[in-house]
Amino acid sequence: MSADTGGLLLADLSWPEIREIRDQVQLVLIPVGSNEQHGPNLAVKMDIAASTEFCRRASARLSPRVAVAPPVPWGVSFHHMNFPGTITLSTETFIQVLVEIIASLHHHGFERFLIVNGHGGNVAAMNIAAVRAREELDVPFVGACSYFDFADPEIAKRYVQSEITGHACEVEVSTAMELVPDVVKHDALAPGDLTPLAQEFRRTAQQYRVSIPYRFDEITRNGALGDATKASPEFGRELVESQLANFVRFCEALIEANPV
Repeated sequence: MSADTGGLLLADLSWPEIREIRDQVQLVLIPVGSNEQHGPNLAVKMDIAASTEFCRRASARLSPRVAVAPPVPWGVSFHHMNFPGTITLSTETFIQVLVEIIASLHHHGFERFLIVNGHGGNVAAMNIAAVRAREELDVPFVGACSYFDFADPEIAKRYVQSEITGHACEVEVSTAMELVPDVVKHDALAPGDLTPLAQEFRRTAQQYRVSIPYRFDEITRNGALGDATKASPEFGRELVESQLANFVRFCEALIEANPV
């Protein structure tokens, strides 16, 4: 399937145009991600570029009911800071930025908000931001999710052989090939150079869902996991299409289940 065109992007509108469409918008997506290292395989903008494009495509399928807020380019990426180019916000700053974005848009008459994340390191903080916005701002609906969680799990099972994936791996690079192909460094694709810590104790901790804030250079010498050389456009198209289809259905259910 070809990429959707269009989408209702608030940053591209003038204030009179936003006022005109405001009452038609039933949900505002807030793309979040990061600018951080992705090994030799992807540009540092991958996470925010991909989440923004995912939101745009979802809005294109649901416009004008679903609009996209200007993206938040930086996230919680302290664990990548030993690789040049990474920019991080503190957890507290990231949470506050999200709360104030929601407060601003709610002030202008928007009622439902969904934070759409493209970076695993943001998850804990964005969930707190959603709780704070709900409690402090009297917003009718606010939620937080990661777009990559909407994929049908059997797709990855057909394509992935690596035991340890999750960053600059064949899954993420394939996703990039579909969503934001300009970020892929085709001539430099390399498998992750994992440390013994990643291959042994970290896996044991994950088995029991123990959260340990390791720096990424402690688990991979080149900043990547998995094997990006196994990435493919076919895998990316199938993965992203399943994510979009499930996400669009979820947004429709969200609007129906949460009247304002």
